[in-house]
Amino acid sequence: MKKSIFKPFILVGILSISLLSCENKEEELYDDSVQELQDSPTKDAKYINELTQTSFEVAKIQKDGHEYHFIALGDDDEMIVAETLYGEAANNKEESLHSIDQSPFNLFISLTKTSVSIPDRIAKTASTSELQSSGRQIENNAALLEINDPNYTNIDQKSCYDIGATTFMNSYCGGVPVTSTPTDIRFCDNGLWNSLTRSSFYGGDWKELDDTYTRTNVVCGLTRLQFYAWENTASWPFSDWKWVLKYQVDLPNGYWYYYYYTSTNTERQVKRTRPYNTGNFRAYTRFY
Repeated sequence: MKKSIFKPFILVGILSISLLSCENKEEELYDDSVQELQDSPTKDAKYINELTQTSFEVAKIQKDGHEYHFIALGDDDEMIVAETLYGEAANNKEESLHSIDQSPFNLFISLTKTSVSIPDRIAKTASTSELQSSGRQIENNAALLEINDPNYTNIDQKSCYDIGATTFMNSYCGGVPVTSTPTDIRFCDNGLWNSLTRSSFYGGDWKELDDTYTRTNVVCGLTRLQFYAWENTASWPFSDWKWVLKYQVDLPNGYWYYYYYTSTNTERQVKRTRPYNTGNFRAYTRFY
């Protein structure tokens, strides 16, 4: 959540009523200026398209035909969870085993044995009570944790893996109509697309939300998936709001789930493009 910044005042001696009145007016004017500096995105808003924060994979887990990648962003608690299918799960076009109600911590716990320590960055996404009740040890080693399925089999997919518009809509968009609320904004774009931008915009207003969930069926070629956040790129007391690229990945032919978890409420945007102008994609996007 974007925080308001209040100008500190030092009270020296006894102030007269007139001085207090002037001070109150100054404070009101200051609050108004802060509000103006926090305007919502406009059509001509600028973008920062270069990644300004580091990302690194914390854990890779294969289980029952589902492969998960836990990717830490920056230095705080932001995290990407990517999921794809292999073996018979891919053959049968199974649904994700991951619920959007699960934090990365909850998902990790459900996929691993109690003897497995939790990487520190994943542990940061848990509440204190959840961490204590799990009884798990925290691993501060920065090395990648890999748990591979001994029965892993990679099924060679067709050169153009197309789920189809109807199947995508019914199975991956939850059917029609796709309903949204101010705190849960959904888009089902089950047609074939070359480029697509979706934003946390609902009912004529921008909404400040924290998490994003995407499903993408890449039909031939590569599709670039990008997550943006509306942020002030200047230092206080200055203001320069822009769309800031937080994470991007090039997805090959297939079907991909990407969850972006944060603890900051702001306007959000997801872009999908074709970096080499080949292939198409179908998409589902959810801001919540």
